[in-house]
Amino acid sequence: MTLPKPLKNALIVVLTYAVVVLFMRYRREGMDWGPALLIGLLATPLALLMSWGRERLIGKAQRTGERARARRRGEAAD
Repeated sequence: MTLPKPLKNALIVVLTYAVVVLFMRYRREGMDWGPALLIGLLATPLALLMSWGRERLIGKAQRTGERARARRRGEAAD
């Protein structure tokens, strides 16, 4: 089953928010629902931004490694 990109992105945001809120609510000391929901609103974009940055950094490193291997083999770089 494939989902349209906007629906997939919305689903990822909602699931990330739910996980953050539940984690804050049910961790060892726990907290009330109000602060957990507010922290979830702040932490969700941060978590998604960090995930995007990590994927971008790994992608850049992979492309750089491929170019370096191509140079060592004497192939022309793309």
